[in-house]
Amino acid sequence: MTDEIFIQNLKEKYGQILKLTSDNQSITAYCKKPTFEIYLKYQNLYKDNPHEAILFLFKECLLEKENYNDEFMLASGNSIIEIIKKDSEFNIDSTPQKDEFKKSAALIRYAFQVDPYKLTMDEFYKLLEEALWLQKHNDNRMENTMMAAFAKTFSN
Repeated sequence: MTDEIFIQNLKEKYGQILKLTSDNQSITAYCKKPTFEIYLKYQNLYKDNPHEAILFLFKECLLEKENYNDEFMLASGNSIIEIIKKDSEFNIDSTPQKDEFKKSAALIRYAFQVDPYKLTMDEFYKLLEEALWLQKHNDNRMENTMMAAFAKTFSN
């Protein structure tokens, strides 16, 4: 019962909680989803040292500071990366290229007046999907307005 209270307290504080366990279920770790800022740091570290980057990602997301072996931390870090990949899949447009992340962050900031670097990855991609839909909707509306104006102007 105390485990359930502990998990509920974590959920209230961090939102969605990831419960990562070892294959034999002897080791359990509770993690939060990484923020966009943490994910960008992970990407920068990944260029130089993928091993250290995955460990960094795991340690940044870890909610209870305990010592875990490298194998568990790497497996858990890879699990977090897989979750991010799932979060990044949406219908309007494919995941932006690496140099497009700042443009995506600017679009989210403009559309919703939030700091995109503090969002978890799933929230970031959900808001990006909505912002892209809004942008597409506004473009279609402007196009229809222009077509109506041209039709009215040139029909007389």
